[in-house]
Amino acid sequence: MKITLQQVNKEQEEIIIKYAQITERINGIVKYIEGQSGQLLGSKDGQQFVISIPKILYLESVEGVTYLYTEKDLYHLNLTLALFESLYGEEGFFRCSKSMVINIYRIKKLKSISGNRIDVTMDNDEHVVISRHYAKEFRSILRRDAE
Repeated sequence: MKITLQQVNKEQEEIIIKYAQITERINGIVKYIEGQSGQLLGSKDGQQFVISIPKILYLESVEGVTYLYTEKDLYHLNLTLALFESLYGEEGFFRCSKSMVINIYRIKKLKSISGNRIDVTMDNDEHVVISRHYAKEFRSILRRDAE
């Protein structure tokens, strides 16, 4: 791995990571750089908030903007769903549809519905639907964890 350091003005500070494939090492570097040892920075009403990863119920992307939902609050997050999923997928976050990632540890209840989909009730009683495209993988995760 090649590392290049270049001094610039404070306004120009930027970190670019070039990779052939996302690996645990790359994920660790990104988490370290972002200071994400179990926490994220989200914004709400023009202010920054530190959010504990286990408190996240789900994330949703709407028109290219990522929103993070906790039990009581909604925050704007400066990460794409794909990047969040690659960073935190090992911590119980699962892509349940094209535009949503859920925290499987914050699921209260599951119900199969028509079209091979799954209706998920989260801890805050909100309902999220796992699309049929992702339902098979979700069921296999549940079976694997039950063993």
